[in-house]
Amino acid sequence: MTDATTAVPAIDRTLELEASPDRVWRAISDPAELARWFPQRAEWDLRPGGEGVFFWEGHGNFPIRIEAVDAPRYLAWRWGVEAEEDPDVAESATLVEWWVEGRDNGGTTLRLRESGFRLETHRSGNEDGWTEELAELSELLTRD
Repeated sequence: MTDATTAVPAIDRTLELEASPDRVWRAISDPAELARWFPQRAEWDLRPGGEGVFFWEGHGNFPIRIEAVDAPRYLAWRWGVEAEEDPDVAESATLVEWWVEGRDNGGTTLRLRESGFRLETHRSGNEDGWTEELAELSELLTRD
């Protein structure tokens, strides 16, 4: 059994995509593009310290805070694993990081890491969510 004092592993995913790095960057950083594969609605001020919100029907609003932006290579935000949690004070807040790297033979390697989980139940729920959402991202970039 995992408790709050146990280190819970991060979620790490890597996608090999045929899309260009610029296209992948837009898909993870532009609110209109995010809404095509991740939340139903996304709003944010894309700068360190900027705030935003992701909305999923049936789940509610998830406030976020931008931690770092190094366009078009790196993006990080912090959010709570429960709706309406303030990412600055929520004990369950995690850090989501994205790395976008062009491949020599074309296409892009996209890496995702979500870290800072305190409970395994939070990690497992997000792990399932990322599996679904990243499949949607891959499908979107294949269609485009």
